[in-house]
Amino acid sequence: MKVSVLDFGAKATLDTLQTEAFQKAIDTVFLAGGGEVTVPTGNYLLGDIRLRSNITLHLEKDAVLYGSMNPKEYYHFREDKIEPIPEDWLYYGPILMATKRLECGSQASLYSPGNNWNYGLIRIIAAENVRIIGEEGSGINGQNCYDANGEEGYRGPHGINAQYSRNLYFSGYTAKDTGNWAHCNFNCESIIVDNVTVLGGHDGYHFRGCRNVEVRNCFARTGDDTVAGFDNINAYIHDCDFSSACSIFRFGGTNILIKNVKAKGPCEYPFRGSLTPEEKAASVADSPTSRKNCVSFLTYFIDRSRIVQTEPDNIIVKECQLDNVDRLLRINLSGMETWQQGSPAGRYLFENVTVKDCNLHMLAYGDGSVPFKLDFKNCSFKMKDGSASTALMHAGNHGEINLEKVTVENLKGTTLVRTWGDPDLVSADEVTVDNEEITVAEKADYTFKG
Repeated sequence: MKVSVLDFGAKATLDTLQTEAFQKAIDTVFLAGGGEVTVPTGNYLLGDIRLRSNITLHLEKDAVLYGSMNPKEYYHFREDKIEPIPEDWLYYGPILMATKRLECGSQASLYSPGNNWNYGLIRIIAAENVRIIGEEGSGINGQNCYDANGEEGYRGPHGINAQYSRNLYFSGYTAKDTGNWAHCNFNCESIIVDNVTVLGGHDGYHFRGCRNVEVRNCFARTGDDTVAGFDNINAYIHDCDFSSACSIFRFGGTNILIKNVKAKGPCEYPFRGSLTPEEKAASVADSPTSRKNCVSFLTYFIDRSRIVQTEPDNIIVKECQLDNVDRLLRINLSGMETWQQGSPAGRYLFENVTVKDCNLHMLAYGDGSVPFKLDFKNCSFKMKDGSASTALMHAGNHGEINLEKVTVENLKGTTLVRTWGDPDLVSADEVTVDNEEITVAEKADYTFKG
């Protein structure tokens, strides 16, 4: 079945909300067994709409969904008569997906659909086979919706919020200035994000407790982390062009492959946390107070908000190019950071990675529970003029650290790897620092010492 939202009374206007007409179109197709809901060219003002199983939302050329600036307009799903939300989903405890095909053990209510933090413009809850496809010029614009009762006292609704769902496909549109994350996926399985642009806002593509994720051919300039989340199994992010005012990846899980990603700083859009309270309340896009530097390419992410599905392992970064990103890697499980609480991944591999104009040392500090391994193969680093006098890496509570065919230029410090662990676990093979080959046996200025 295929219908247009115009058939249900929707109008291309930003003067009045079109939420009811959109939801009627979706519900009609769902009750008929599934199909496509098309949105013709134009601008449409919405609160939250709920996509259901076997529905394709097709944004035609230059069709843009604008989110309401009133955060109270994003709770219509609580009144859903077709697929009511069970009351216990709004509180703590394990959730069983309605299709009985995916069990998800969440321990925090923020993962349940329905609290003040966890809401969005497009909701996908306990559904399968859902597609959002956009043509040229189509998109979702959150207008930087401000919510004084939201996360951090200002963040509004996510752009797309998917919970306990499977077989999701997102393609072709632009998500801009969403009140919180552009894509929020919790406890979902089999997700493809293809050729989706994210501009401004907060996190671009966030996955938590998800399995079998692919992000490909995407372009993003995000105010917060570009790709974020943890407790993910089997994620492949490749052939993308990213910039961030925080981390390109703040990510964790098992079997993570990041390949052929270009990352550049500074970002064109600000980290919105650096705006003044008045600027946030006014939903301004930018200001002189904003910060835009890209702080890290890969910041390892794990925290105590959920019990992980499996122990993190096997995070691989290949064939990536970094330009003016402050540092390549940040693992800080010292207990000092809220978003790094737990075990490191068992192994990290960086291969054929080029880093240009980095400003800070890499940080690889474990919690002592896992002797994680770090491998760098065929990598090159060029430190930025004016960067701090420091080592290439600071490390502690680690296992083997291996550098093979690594070149470093413009290093200001006198130590390649400064370790607070066992220096015999660090090895170097064909490592060149400012055109001078360094070996472990030499124990020269670039000694692996604490």
